[in-house]
Amino acid sequence: MQKQFRLLALTALISGLFSSVGMAATPPTAVGTHYFSAQAKGMKAPAWQRSSGNHSVIRNTFGEAEKLLRAQVGDRETFWTFNFGNNTWEQTEASLAAASDNFIIYLEKGNQRGSEIDLGKLISELEQKIYPTTTRYFGQESRPGIDNEERITILLMDIKDNAAQGKAYTSGYFNRGDCYRPDEIPADSDLKSNQREMLYVDTDPSEVNTPEFYATIAHELQHLIHFHHDADEYDWVDEGCAQINTWFCGYGHPRQISAFQKTPDNSLVAWSPWNQVANYGQTYLWNLYLISRYLKTDAARQKFFNSLVTSRKAGIDGFNAALDQFKTNFSEAFANFYIASYLNQPDLKPATYTYDKLLEDFSLPVNGYYTSFPAMIKDSVSIWGADMSKINLAAAGSKIRVDFAGDLTTLDNQFEVILLFADEVEKKVIERHHISNIKSTTPRRTGISRVMLPGHNNGDYDYPAPPVKTQMGHSEVDVPKGADVMYLLVIGKAPADVPDSMLSWSSKSTYRIDIKSIGSHTDVTAAANIAPVAMRSDLLAQYIELSDSANPDSDESTSYLEAMHKQILSDVNNAFAAGNQNLAEEYLNSIAAYDRPEILGALSRSLLAQKAFNQLQN
Repeated sequence: MQKQFRLLALTALISGLFSSVGMAATPPTAVGTHYFSAQAKGMKAPAWQRSSGNHSVIRNTFGEAEKLLRAQVGDRETFWTFNFGNNTWEQTEASLAAASDNFIIYLEKGNQRGSEIDLGKLISELEQKIYPTTTRYFGQESRPGIDNEERITILLMDIKDNAAQGKAYTSGYFNRGDCYRPDEIPADSDLKSNQREMLYVDTDPSEVNTPEFYATIAHELQHLIHFHHDADEYDWVDEGCAQINTWFCGYGHPRQISAFQKTPDNSLVAWSPWNQVANYGQTYLWNLYLISRYLKTDAARQKFFNSLVTSRKAGIDGFNAALDQFKTNFSEAFANFYIASYLNQPDLKPATYTYDKLLEDFSLPVNGYYTSFPAMIKDSVSIWGADMSKINLAAAGSKIRVDFAGDLTTLDNQFEVILLFADEVEKKVIERHHISNIKSTTPRRTGISRVMLPGHNNGDYDYPAPPVKTQMGHSEVDVPKGADVMYLLVIGKAPADVPDSMLSWSSKSTYRIDIKSIGSHTDVTAAANIAPVAMRSDLLAQYIELSDSANPDSDESTSYLEAMHKQILSDVNNAFAAGNQNLAEEYLNSIAAYDRPEILGALSRSLLAQKAFNQLQN
């Protein structure tokens, strides 16, 4: 018969020792587990995990284990804790506040939020939701662990970080060093060990007693379990499992997905130290997409994630093995994941390009919007990231020619280019087309910044040397009936034999795309003149409205303004290329009519410079 959990809380002690404080608006949240996995790279699994049973010798000393088993509420312990603000270890004193069947909970001495924590609710969440759910999907933790104790220790504390400076704060962490005896940790390692299965959960600025607070514990518990089954798993896989576990436990979508919206071409597999908040959002959405498309039942989800965690294959190889049952692979699922992330909306057909009902109010912003032909896109993309551009087909002929060139500058990177023709009114993707003839040139080819692609003159690939190896390809596609827009997805890829660990420090790879309308249509030059003019007043009005309401410290507002600025200049540049010399002047006249130099001055100067450059060229 299942034991009834016991709550051993010293309410009077906590109320007397701790006082609450008001909470300010919290900065973005991150978790710190990846720091400790990086420090432990190359270390074998703990000896007691590798043994076949002589636990009394290889685990913690018997005396320490007995001490823990006899621990009573109010007992004090001193733990090694990490200060993320200055990257140093500190010793933190704490009191045992509560215990249950599977957990022992300590509270930091002098914690300012201690009296606010509802220990009864916390125990209930742990025992009735977090623990059974996490073990169902990801397996069992080491039981008993290094301390010969079957219960997991949780330390509630104010984790030291840079929250006071408005930077992302650390909401919790799992230190894998705790699972090692001190003599197993290399002398040159920065790890410390408390010799127990242990989680650290922040109380300030984290909001205690909230779904997000409990979600942090669910996240960190998955890390502890994953470490037991596969200590060598890549961070992006482990973090993605931890992120999706919060959804399994019923705590909703994490806030970090908004950070991913600001950097859509972020690499899924490169756990970059510069963009960690976006990494969390992206890995979460990757697993949520797999659930929406392939894992429709609870049994399928349990089987998939248990297999992923226990597999000896790591990273992309592990996902390939887990996805094989669905007759797909990582590369194909990754492309669909990004298409869904950009196009996601209710009722879009086919449903392959959505998150179903799991996530309806989310989509990534497109990289650019083009309204006339010819159009040129020049940008860069991360390995295992993707850019999407949107092309209005109002001025298109019966065919579209797309020419692609991408620099191979990082780890033999590769590209995949996908064209999606859609009917926006009917909310459906009509046709999907791959540029299948993208091939690498010989090693001494010109970098794409100096290449004029054949989309402009239908010429052959005949370029001067050197210096950059380049992938090139092109495609001519009939515009399907009913299509009013074309989406163009550029994916950065790496060869299968490049380990995921090599990608963390990889730079983005530059590419260029030329899009040309060919085939029968009304005069393309006239169309290039008409389409942007029709949009001109709307674009400028939106630009002014956004500028008036924008938060100058908001990266999101800044990025939208920059995108609109870029779109207006692109329209003018495309008009010049199509023979329309008047569009720049028409924009300038409209800007003058608005009489808002404090907002439109920079745009006006850019247009004047573009106009002058075009006159010099002619």
